[in-house]
Amino acid sequence: MQSKISAKLLTSYSENIKTNLDHFLEQPFDTTLAIADNIQRNQLYQASDLTKVEDYLHSAISDIYYQQKQISTISFGSENKDYVGFRKNEDQDVSLILQDKRTNYELEFYHGESSDDIVDYSISNYDPTIRPWYAPFAKEKAAGWAKIYSNADEKNTFTISSISPVINDDTLVGIVATDINLRHLSHFIEPENHHFKGITYITDNQNKLIASSLKASLTDNDNNRIQAKESHNAVIAANGLYIANRQLQNKHAPATFEFDQNGIRYFSRITAYSNNNLQWFIIVTLPENVLLDGLPNQQRLGLVAALTLAFFGLLMGLYLLRIITQPIMDIAAISQQLDHNNWDVTIREDIKLHETTQLISAFKSMSSRLESSFTTLRKQLLFDSLTGLLSRDGFVEKLNNPISQQQGILVLLGLRSFRHTNNSLGQNKSDQLLITIASRLQKNVADNVTISRIDKDTFAVFTPNFQDLEHSHAFAENLLTDFNRPFTINDTEVLVGANAGIMSGKFHDIDMDEWLRNSSLALTYAVKQEQIQRCHYQEYMITASQEQTRLTTDLQRAITNNEFAVYYQPVIDLTNNTIAGAEALVRWHSPIRGIVSPLDFIPVAEDTGMIVDIGKQILLQACSDTKSQIERGQWPVNFALHVNMSVRELLHPDYISTVKKVLAITQLPAANLTLEITESRLVSQPLLTNQLLGQLRSLGIQIAIDDFGTGYSSLAYLTQLQFDALKIDRSFVSQMLNSESHAAIVAAITTMTSKFNAEIVAEGVETAEQAQHLKQLGCRYAQGFYYSRPKPLAEWDTENTSTDS
Repeated sequence: MQSKISAKLLTSYSENIKTNLDHFLEQPFDTTLAIADNIQRNQLYQASDLTKVEDYLHSAISDIYYQQKQISTISFGSENKDYVGFRKNEDQDVSLILQDKRTNYELEFYHGESSDDIVDYSISNYDPTIRPWYAPFAKEKAAGWAKIYSNADEKNTFTISSISPVINDDTLVGIVATDINLRHLSHFIEPENHHFKGITYITDNQNKLIASSLKASLTDNDNNRIQAKESHNAVIAANGLYIANRQLQNKHAPATFEFDQNGIRYFSRITAYSNNNLQWFIIVTLPENVLLDGLPNQQRLGLVAALTLAFFGLLMGLYLLRIITQPIMDIAAISQQLDHNNWDVTIREDIKLHETTQLISAFKSMSSRLESSFTTLRKQLLFDSLTGLLSRDGFVEKLNNPISQQQGILVLLGLRSFRHTNNSLGQNKSDQLLITIASRLQKNVADNVTISRIDKDTFAVFTPNFQDLEHSHAFAENLLTDFNRPFTINDTEVLVGANAGIMSGKFHDIDMDEWLRNSSLALTYAVKQEQIQRCHYQEYMITASQEQTRLTTDLQRAITNNEFAVYYQPVIDLTNNTIAGAEALVRWHSPIRGIVSPLDFIPVAEDTGMIVDIGKQILLQACSDTKSQIERGQWPVNFALHVNMSVRELLHPDYISTVKKVLAITQLPAANLTLEITESRLVSQPLLTNQLLGQLRSLGIQIAIDDFGTGYSSLAYLTQLQFDALKIDRSFVSQMLNSESHAAIVAAITTMTSKFNAEIVAEGVETAEQAQHLKQLGCRYAQGFYYSRPKPLAEWDTENTSTDS
């Protein structure tokens, strides 16, 4: 009877442990996959530069996945032997672990979360690629769990790590690891039901201990992992010996058994557990008296008698104990006061003992040092160490104070192109520039104005003197005048521009963090609008920001689900009115939003870098369609496929190889492909873009300059630019019959293009008169609604390539 009851109880508890353990392990495993995917997709790791990976991992462990308490460390190691990670300390603060050129390729463990903090511990010649969490997964290029290993830090703690490789174009970039300290696993399986008197422990397939609900030691005195039969806990040792002698782990089937230890009968069950590549065993053990709901009667009577005899002695000892322990109780009470910055220490000592006197003296000394350290740390937190201004935290704390003004004007001043300035001046002079800017701002404002440096190149200025919107703009404009004059840095004059984002009015219970967010949105709008320097926050800005966030999420999902379609608009040869080619245009068919205009999602794709993945899908589909149409005789063999290419795509390090792969996969000759790039975007990095265009042309691909005439239009630059065709912007074509100036521009572009031995394509042709006039000017190719709107390939008219309209 007892055997049946024990088997049911042990089975139920074992299955419950398995279910909870699945959830406990799946969270960090999914986290590892997500982090590796983000590093890979957004290409955060570039050429031994860990900066972006470092920022992302810090955000992951301290914010995004902070609730996953079982995670002790999140790290990334690269094939270049770079390493960056953040580990949680006992107080849940995080600290940085780093190895790259900044550390002279030594592994350094920092006291805080920045490489500017002090180094607690360092390791020379550390090679992450040979570690147990790296080498096996680098070879297999697959995610999984690493074998349990000892960390290389000063604690030598044992860890289980979930691993995911970061792969770019089938090339291993590095490995992401999320660690779980075995101590956390022991805490996890500790039974929540305090009435449960059994023991739960976990072993691997070598019978070595992984976790124990009793928190029994998992290692020997030399910090080597031990088998269950070697445990210091007698019950676990007897249990493990029974399993080892009968080789129950080799059977991989649940087994229930009994054994005696020190005269007590125990019921036990071993259950195999697997998760991905993990192969563990869960062992649950119950003493017989738990099944019988308590101790035998004679033991109960003995316990009652012992308690009765001890009661009177306890009463006698309590009084003496209270007097002796009074200093300790006072110290405990004062410790609570230290949390509220109360540093006055008064401790009673009715009976003077050598030990308590030493304890009191040590505590007073400690509280004094804590007060000094706390004051220093608080100053570092609330003030910017470079300029002496308030930091963001100090700014928010001061202005969120209940005695602060309930209305005011907040202006965020963002320095223009500060990265370029920093690169030009160097770090030391850039720091001096920031100090000088802070000093000038302080000199030119009233005493009741609060100034803060909330970011590297951003200052916040708050005044309680709010009147109306016009006054808010005037206040911001006055701050901007400080940047009209150059700043003198070591006898060198430096002119730095700035933009202003404004938030003003009454607080209405809105905290300063929200005001900072709103003014930051306004600053972003001011930066984007080149013709203005300042912008006041309006409600639509947060709505637009939230919509852009949702659009970004939907856009990423669209890339994954291949929701983009290719539409084709014919390019007409005006000499014989036949179709000479087509421009491939992207259309987004969203199951949530419907058909989304390219004007809405292309700018977001450009800003986020997703244009690279979208462009790759469109180029592959368009080349495949064109090759298929030519082979079926639907399009001529010299059919010219025009595909748009953004500068961000062109500057991507893998773009040239991507184009080569697409041509190789689709077997489309390079001569059939024309890549169009917008003229106005080329001037951002003219030398590099021109060099890359030359590489594309060397493959036999044609280059067309799109929207010509609307951008930079420098003739000197045009003579150096590598291209095969110009596309006249539709704004000139639509007005050329009604405007002599527009007609002259079209004629000039046509004449100039012929001198460059390049083709000319007119966009936006909507009438027969426009087509005839372009033909008379010598323009050979045209496209527009007059001939056809963009259509999917299924609706393409393949019966006749003639376009007589």
